[in-house]
Amino acid sequence: TCEVEFCQSSGINAEYGGKISITFKSPSQMLMLSDASPSHLSLLIATIQDPRHFLSLDLTPSKQSKSLQPKADVKSMSVTTLKNYPSLTGIGFPKTLVCLTISKLNYRHLDTRICALTRLQTLDLSHNKLRKLPLVLWQMKSLSSVNLSHNLIEELPAGIRPSDPLCENLTSFDLSSNTLTSFPYFLRFTSAIRLLKVNANPLNYVPNFIRSCTRTLRVLELESCNLRNLPAALSDCYLDELKLAGNPFPAPAGWGRNEIYKDTKHSRPGTLGSLLSQCVKSLVRHGVPMNYSVDQLIPDHLVSYARSGQHCRACRRLLLENCVVFYEPVELKTIARQFTRLDQPVVMTGFACSNECFRCVTVGKKVVPAVLFFKQR
Repeated sequence: TCEVEFCQSSGINAEYGGKISITFKSPSQMLMLSDASPSHLSLLIATIQDPRHFLSLDLTPSKQSKSLQPKADVKSMSVTTLKNYPSLTGIGFPKTLVCLTISKLNYRHLDTRICALTRLQTLDLSHNKLRKLPLVLWQMKSLSSVNLSHNLIEELPAGIRPSDPLCENLTSFDLSSNTLTSFPYFLRFTSAIRLLKVNANPLNYVPNFIRSCTRTLRVLELESCNLRNLPAALSDCYLDELKLAGNPFPAPAGWGRNEIYKDTKHSRPGTLGSLLSQCVKSLVRHGVPMNYSVDQLIPDHLVSYARSGQHCRACRRLLLENCVVFYEPVELKTIARQFTRLDQPVVMTGFACSNECFRCVTVGKKVVPAVLFFKQR
């Protein structure tokens, strides 16, 4: 038995036949039919609405349309209409595909047959209605470029591991114009990402773990994400291109280039910190590499915690909890070769491991309590 979640039909007439798209909830599959007999298609719809019509339904397969049969050694395929979508009863997607585009189909669920394409390197699923992605997508061994822009994705699947092939091979990832409220968590596992687009998502902030991407990242687009400040991790990289247009980046009235706002509310220099932070610091002091590994010499959660930490602006020591937090304006030309020119100053979060290091950072600058900064936000 199958539970139908969504059924949509169009173009049912005597001259041209018709087509139908059926999404099953359990199991999670999508069925698409085109060039069907109008009478048979109407009976199929009636069967979905009332199973008693099943006895009158002729399930004899018709001859496959020659136009739908994939050619040998096809490297690229673009599907923008249901009529051209590979049949479930036919040959399906060519196994030799390297580049696949499925766009503007109101696609709601990813066809799991795509995940069986072992040679696929580029996947474009933009301009659909995807809300969730299957975890098996991260098991594709050759995939390196993914475009998921203009969908309805709210979050990515839990359970993504650092050893998943997509984490190791991903170089380009586009999540623009979705409904993400948090930065993609799995990006902390990536080791080859060069282009990242998350434009037009209500993110509000960029987390600390983006530091994991800064070694390879070259293009970062964060337009219209409602950002109010940038993470200190970006000060350690130099991008080819940085896009920040459409973000508020509020600054207090009279903000000066030589001013630093100290956050006394969240600054705790000299405190011992949690047991977890002490464990990570001890491993770092003893030279233990904080890398993800299959044998899990160091648990993944410890590696993730270490990579989410910041570094002291003065002495570069790893900081996790006990530190001085401050805000200062940043010159975008120091972190990117090409960048969006903004009318207002861009604020970056900074950290210092102690009051002594904070004084070194603020030499020649005016220190202002951050409470004034937050009032303006």
